[in-house]
Order: sequence, then structure tokens, then C-alpha cells
Amino acid sequence: MKGNIKDNIKKEKSKKGKGYKSNEGSMPFLEHFSELRKRIIYIFIALVIGMGFSWHLSYTAIDFIELPLNKPTYITYFSGYAKKLIKKDAPSVYYTFGLNKTPKKFIKHILHYSKPLEPFFMQVKVSLILGFMLALPFILFQIWQFIKPGLLKKERMYLFPFLFFGTLFFIAGMVFMILYIWPAVINFSLSYQSPNLSPLINLTHYINFALRLSLIFGVIFELPLISALFSLAGILKPHFLKKYRKWALLLSLIIAAFHADIVTMFFIAIPLYLMYEISILISSFIWRFKKRPVPKTGSPTPA
Repeated sequence: MKGNIKDNIKKEKSKKGKGYKSNEGSMPFLEHFSELRKRIIYIFIALVIGMGFSWHLSYTAIDFIELPLNKPTYITYFSGYAKKLIKKDAPSVYYTFGLNKTPKKFIKHILHYSKPLEPFFMQVKVSLILGFMLALPFILFQIWQFIKPGLLKKERMYLFPFLFFGTLFFIAGMVFMILYIWPAVINFSLSYQSPNLSPLINLTHYINFALRLSLIFGVIFELPLISALFSLAGILKPHFLKKYRKWALLLSLIIAAFHADIVTMFFIAIPLYLMYEISILISSFIWRFKKRPVPKTGSPTPA
């Protein structure tokens, strides 16, 4: 009797074939969903804690973002030096393009706000971004813990380089933007000032623009790391990146075009494409290293 029941069950399963699913088939999905929820909760807690630690740092960060409005930057000195060279070597160009009419003296500007609690909410937003930077190693670790079960033991060795370089590149991108790109963008914006045109810069628009660009450059600087990880996994090859160079340049311009002014567009597109070229170099180096023949051990030495 029991043998007949077992035979019937086997026949039913064979009829359904690959489409047959037992009640235990939904367990892996539920386990993955539970694990994902747990990691998201951990990341949220880390962001809140990081935001609390970053509250006092936000004052310094906002002052740093406002620096191009309060003091001359390297762009001011560089443009002044360039004007002197142009006036000396090409005076016709100097007077034709009206370089003599631009103000030589730096003019200090202040930010304005028009809504109640607007500065407070800007400080909250800046604190959140700084908290994200502080919690980034922990966030990357949680992402790694989620994907680790699907990796081989050899691939899990990349944990600490992934955490270290992932954090380093992201912060480097944000710092690069604030130190070099942001002064150039603000200097260009203020160059339109004239006796009939005076800037009235809003606090929210100014800070939001700076934070958005900082996050974009943080992500841009992660491209070489992503290229290295996919190359190590054998998914990405350098000839594929070289093949789509033109499309990468076009895509860089399209991504950068989401920003209104053309100057900011090129400030984003150029570093983005440079990171693509660096990714090609890194991918080529990794594949060259992977194809290197392994020396045989235990072979008899020649007499």
C-alpha cells in the first residue's frame, strides 16, 4: 500500500516535470527577502547614527560650500593670471572679448532664504549626506553580507579591498567636486554680474546644487572599482569597453545634459568619460594578470 502511494507521487511529479514546485520552494525567496529587510534596517540605523555624529560637522561643511561666495578661489587667481598673459601676448584678443571690462576686485556675496526653518532643513540635509559618508563602510559591508552567500570562497577574499576602495573613491569624488569643480561652477555663474544684473542666491538652491553634484561625482569615481570587480569576476573584458568608447562618450554627455547649463554639463561629462578610460586601463591590467601563466612547481631542475 505504501509502495503504491510513493509510486503515485513520483508519477505526479514526473507529469508536472520541471514546473513542479513543492511547498518548500518558496523558502529561499522568503529567506532572501527577510535577509534584505534586515540589511536595510541596519543601514537605516547606521544613517541615523551617522547623521547624529555629523550634526556639528554640518556647520563646517556649509561654510566650506559657501567659500566661493566669501573668498577668492584658485579660479579667480588663475583667470587673473591668464588675462595678464593674454593682454601681454594678444592685446587684440584681450580688448575684442572685453576682458578689460570684467571686475578685477572680488565681490563678496551672501545667501538668502525666504521660508521659515529653511536653514534648519538645509542643515538636516547636509548632516544626512555627511552621515552617509561616515556610515558608507558599514553600508557597503551590509551589501556585501547580502550578496556573499552567492559568491565563491575565492571571490569573498575581495571584501576588504571592496570596503576600503569603495569608501575611498566615493569620498574622493565628493572632495574633488567641492575643491575643484564647485569653485569653477560658482565663478562662472557670478561672471554674469554687471551693474544691471545682480545675483540673489537662494540658500536651498545653492546647497541642493552642491550636494547633488557631490553625490554625482562620488558615484562617478566608483566606476573604476565597479570595472575591477566585474573584471575579476570574468564578466567584463577590456575589448568590450574599448568597442563602446564612442557610446560611452555620448552617454556621458546625455547624463551630464540633465543639468541645465552647458558649463556644468561639461564639468560632469569630462570626469565621467575619464573614469571610463581609467576603467579600461584597470580592466586590461586585471585580464593581463589573469592570463599570466602560472609557474609549474615540482618540475625537475635541469642538470
